[in-house]
Amino acid sequence: MFRNAADYLGFIAALTDAVDRTTVRLLAYCLMPNHFHLVLWPVHGDEISAYMQLLMNAHIRDVQRRHGTAGTGHIYQGRYRNSAIVTERYFVNVCRYVEANPLCAGLVSRAQDWEWSSLVRSGPVDEINILTPWPIARPRKWTDLVNRPQSERAMRDMAKQARREARSAAAASKWASTVA
Repeated sequence: MFRNAADYLGFIAALTDAVDRTTVRLLAYCLMPNHFHLVLWPVHGDEISAYMQLLMNAHIRDVQRRHGTAGTGHIYQGRYRNSAIVTERYFVNVCRYVEANPLCAGLVSRAQDWEWSSLVRSGPVDEINILTPWPIARPRKWTDLVNRPQSERAMRDMAKQARREARSAAAASKWASTVA
């Protein structure tokens, strides 16, 4: 999905465009070589589909143009998945999981060394910030917390919440975590 720095920057440009063209707010993200994670905060629950359509279409066009691959097949293997975030503790755990993803995958020795994450990059360039401030206070020493392994309890809580959301897709949500 991401072969080089230009691919990552192209996706961040698409994120910027989607943020500018919708009312969905971006709270956290991480771009990995073969997938990405987003933590989104819609004003209305149905906005995420429009946001993701804008984002993914812009990304596909950019990749196909840059690599000359138009008409050669799919970039994404399937539809994105999202789950509602309904508690503050779950929100913190999800944001931590998203920003720690490259560390957990062994791509870096410290999460802040991965340049394609909201932990270190707020937008396509330093002067542009596409992130919305969190709706709750960020825990103190956030980077240290992201670098610590997540507890079994936090991982169980996230899995339990994801299962609950899968059973109750109609639940109202404050925030949403998205992965593709």
